[in-house]
Order: sequence, then structure tokens, then C-alpha cells
Amino acid sequence: MESNGVTARAGSLDQRLRVPGHLEFPGAHLGLTWALLGGGDVDDVIALDLRCRPSDRPSAVRRPEVIAPMLGLAPTAHRHEILGGRDSTGELRAVGSVVLLAGVDTEHVCILEAFIDPLWRGRGIGRALIDWQDGRARQLIGEDGRDLPVSIESRVVAHLTERRRLLAAAGFSPNRTLEYLVRTTGTSTAVEEVAQAKLAAAGVSLIPFEPGLSEDVRTVYNRSRSLSLGGRLIPAEDFARIADEIDPRISYIAVADDDKIVVGFLLARIEQRETPESWIEFLAIERGWRSQGIADALMSRHLADCVEVGVPLTGTTIDSKLNDESKSWLERWDFYPRSSDIIYAIEM
Repeated sequence: MESNGVTARAGSLDQRLRVPGHLEFPGAHLGLTWALLGGGDVDDVIALDLRCRPSDRPSAVRRPEVIAPMLGLAPTAHRHEILGGRDSTGELRAVGSVVLLAGVDTEHVCILEAFIDPLWRGRGIGRALIDWQDGRARQLIGEDGRDLPVSIESRVVAHLTERRRLLAAAGFSPNRTLEYLVRTTGTSTAVEEVAQAKLAAAGVSLIPFEPGLSEDVRTVYNRSRSLSLGGRLIPAEDFARIADEIDPRISYIAVADDDKIVVGFLLARIEQRETPESWIEFLAIERGWRSQGIADALMSRHLADCVEVGVPLTGTTIDSKLNDESKSWLERWDFYPRSSDIIYAIEM
């Protein structure tokens, strides 16, 4: 067959990313002086976050334990870059972060986040931050160099319509939804008895969580995550840091009675809001041990023990696009949605 003269080739990572060769901070005309932030700025970042909360009403509280690794004050395998804008008095008024996730072998994932002092909104700062964050994300991915699919993402609380418009204008599209589900604690004796009977039939026991088991739990958790979210695994140092917040009074590991291997777990911490709340950070069951009532037994024990320690509410986060089955299970346990975040993404 004669050639028609048409040729084609696969686009390289650089061609897909269109990495900016030079990237400027947002302009001084916005009224702020910009610089990358580090450990010495942690108090200012926390103070700015507190000023933003009444307006933003975030689904999840940005705790100091979350901010610390972003500024290099706690172990993390992820790569963080945090840009801050200060006014003429030195007050921090805007923060934009770029996080290139480690532990992902099937795609590049960059997470963008920004929060701006309510008094400084409506001046173009948000869009300028998005432009810098997007460009810096592309640079970081380009420096990594692996020719993989790319997802640059930003999570926004559903009610923040102006932020959503800014992301859409910058080329981001709604990708999926994170739902924050909660319920009051406590359970019936009958439910607990049924759960215990199922555990006994499965040959499984529940033991309180302790940090020494973190690596075994991380292994099981990462196996469960490898089936979704592009295999976004949690590196050891990041899992250990999160595990330091887990409260062993309301957290349990399911262990097979015969060989003592970890087959599931429910790990939660306690947040001090207006009233204490439990938050379930990790909940997973090994594939070969599912549909045997182990998750029900973990939840039943967790709800009962929350009552014992004086915690009236518990909750967790569900990616409704990727974990529809888990959402249905939680709804059967009377969890209901309190708020939701929308993940906007640029995928290449």
C-alpha cells in the first residue's frame, strides 16, 4: 500500500505538560509580597487558616498535624512547595500549596490547595495563585521525568462557588466527589452479639491498635488502595505520622486466630471541635476476608467505645465515585452526609 505521507508519533511528557520554562510569583500589583514558606512560618499559616474557617466552613479541619509536614516540620515522602503572600505589615494573607504525591507508580498526581484571608478576596489573588500552582505542578512533574499519565487536582468545598468558577476558568473540570459522612455513636447489645458471633465463625479476633503494628496495617491498606485511585499508596513515613494521631481506645485491628495475620482494621482519631468527634482515618478488609462480618464487628466495637470515652459523633470520608460499595455499607450503618468536596482536575 502506498504511503499517503501522513506521519504520527506519541507526545512526550514535556509535550503533554507544556512545562513553563520560567515561572513568576503572582504580581506585586495584587498588593502582596510573595515568598516560599518554611518551618518558621507555621504559626502564621495556622493563624490564617483559623481566619478563613468561618467563611470557608471546610469539610475537614486543617489541623497543625497536617500543616507541619507541608512546611518541613514533620516526616513526609511527598514533595511540598508552599507559597505565601504578605501585606505591607508582614501579615500573611494568602497561601497556595503544591504537593507532588510519592508512592504512585501508575500516574503523576499533584494536589493544589489555597486559602486566602476573607478581607483580601475578590482582588484576583485566587486566580493568580492557581496559575502559579498549575505551572509549578507541571515543573515538578517534569523534573520527575517518568512518562506517565498526569492528574493535577484541587479539592474545593461544594458551597464555595467562586473558587469553583476560578478552577473552571483555569481549565480544571469536576472529576469526582468526596462525601463526609457522620452518625451518632452507640450501638445495641443485639448488634454487638451478632457481630461477635460472625467474628468467631470467621476465626478472627479484634485487638486494640498500637503503633508497633503500623507497618503491617500500612501493607494491608496499600493493597486495598491499589485497586482504586491509580494505586496512590501511602509511604511509610507518612503512614507512621498519621498513625501517631490514632486513638487506641476507639481503634481496632482484626487478626486471624490461626496465624495472627492482619486481615482488617478500623483506625480513628478524636478531633476537638465544639464537641469531640471521632474521625475514621483508615478502614479496610483484606480481599480474601470480606463478606464475613469483620467490618461490621469493627464498626460495632468502635461505636460502643466512642460512647465509653464520651465522643457523641463519628465520621469518615468516602470517594463516592470509587467507593460506592463502601458508601452503601456506611449508609446501612446510619451514616449520613454532612458536607461534600468536589475534586477538580486537569488530566493528561
